[in-house]
Amino acid sequence: MSATVPRVMQLFVYGTLKTGCCNYERHCSMAVHKQKAWLWGRIYHLDRDEGYPMVEITPQAILARGTDRPGMDALLECAPGSMARPDGDWDLIEGELMQFDRPERDVPLIDLLEEFRTDGQGLYERVLTTVNTDAGPQTAWTYIREREHDGRRLYPDATGTVCWRPVGFIS
Repeated sequence: MSATVPRVMQLFVYGTLKTGCCNYERHCSMAVHKQKAWLWGRIYHLDRDEGYPMVEITPQAILARGTDRPGMDALLECAPGSMARPDGDWDLIEGELMQFDRPERDVPLIDLLEEFRTDGQGLYERVLTTVNTDAGPQTAWTYIREREHDGRRLYPDATGTVCWRPVGFIS
């Protein structure tokens, strides 16, 4: 009898999928582990509908691109990249690193919410990148926007990080 290799997927979320936000319960409450995490990027508030965030990261920070098979994507192994601040106008974005032990079941619903399409024509791309945690750098999947948008950029607060919060959210 052979042992099965667990397919755990780490997903960095920075907006409506975070704990306490509107999409958390339906899409992320089954995460088996959550912790605070950060990545270098730019975060924008898109004003369409009730407003939601989107992130850009430097192209050099993309370690891999997602496919329509998240269970297989979860098996991709690579060393984390650098957590040094990239050249240019990038901010430290705060979010949550969530771990899913059944990505083939859990991630397709999140992909659908984020309008991720493997042909690049969706609202977001799912990419593998490096995030930092209190335990150090790790690789994680996240959703980014690479196409034109009309969002309003958010800037760091007194702590030096950017943390998106929906209107009326009390932390």
